This record gives sequence, structure tokens and C-alpha cells, in this order.
Amino acid sequence: MPLVNIYLREGTTPEYRRNVSLGIHRSMVDVLKVPQDDQFHLIHELKPENVQTQPVFFGIRRGDHTMFIQLFFNNRDPQQKEELFAAIRGNLRLYADVPEEDILLCVVETNSENWWAAGRTVNPRTGFDERMSID
Repeated sequence: MPLVNIYLREGTTPEYRRNVSLGIHRSMVDVLKVPQDDQFHLIHELKPENVQTQPVFFGIRRGDHTMFIQLFFNNRDPQQKEELFAAIRGNLRLYADVPEEDILLCVVETNSENWWAAGRTVNPRTGFDERMSID
């Protein structure tokens, strides 16, 4: 049950927010093999004065629509996270026309015993929901 927080500056359309969510979710289904119905995204729109950033970060100019994406899920290997980041960048461009310069990603990994939802069954051998492929 991954949990995703998406922080945007106020003023986006419902369609844009749906497309951002869709791009992230598609990436998680493809790379992390989460079930299609395992989508829990919280979208936070912030007033511009509540987003304090520098216009240039790591030598790259960032737009006024830079988004912060925080993903919570069980431990994954670095290669899989790198594949996920690449998929999110590509899908956000495809679904919501977000330039990669305006995407900041952070993963928070937690142990599987820290998650609960009615109906979830964790395989004690793998620590993953039984519906998930861990290949």
C-alpha cells in the first residue's frame, strides 16, 4: 500500500492533478508491480508564499510549478528506485507535460509491519502483499 504525497502550488486544474496522479501511479504499477487498485495519493495545493525555494538548484533553473513528490513504501533496492524515478519523470512529461526540472522526488522506506489496511495479506516470507509480484 504505497502512500504518495504530491505538493503543488495552488491554482492547478482538477484534470492536471488527475494526470499527475495517473503518471505517478502508472510508474508504480509498472516498476514496483503494485496492484492497479493500490492507489493512495494525497494532493496538497500550497499557497505560493508557503513554498520557499531558490530559483536555481544544482545549477538548474526551476519553474514556478516545481512539485514535490514524497513516496512511502517498503524497502526496495537502489536500482528499482532509480527505475521508478525515471518512469515517473517520463510519465509526468507524457501525462501532465511536467518538465523534469520541476520534479523533486523523495522516497521514505518503511518496514512492512508498519502498514495496515483491511483486506491486506502480507506474505511472511517476502514481507510483501500477496497480490504483488516481487520479481
